[in-house]
Amino acid sequence: MTAITHVHNYTVRCPHYQENDKPASWQSHIEVNHSCEIALDRITKWHNNAGSKLFEVDGMTVRKADKEEAYFAMRSSRLKNDGHGLVTFKIFLDNCCQDASVNDIMIHLINDYLQRCEKIS
Repeated sequence: MTAITHVHNYTVRCPHYQENDKPASWQSHIEVNHSCEIALDRITKWHNNAGSKLFEVDGMTVRKADKEEAYFAMRSSRLKNDGHGLVTFKIFLDNCCQDASVNDIMIHLINDYLQRCEKIS
């Protein structure tokens, strides 16, 4: 069994405000961290509250939380040199971003994650 060697947690928050005269956009509010605690907390929470399946993208199931405007997904990946990655995704949307597409956000995040995995040697 391969140990998890890399953890990535993505959080996207749809902002309520504008920055520097730019329109409010989820693209400028993407957080990435590498905390195992956050990943395990998310997995535990999602296991207890699986939410409703919304769609699948790139072989990954995206679910909508039952009690909040949040969407989540996770994946594990085999990496080079016998490594193993775990990635979690959480997207918060609210009334300010009705035109934001969860599917488009997930595609953007997955591509970012895959690029990061390519850099791991």
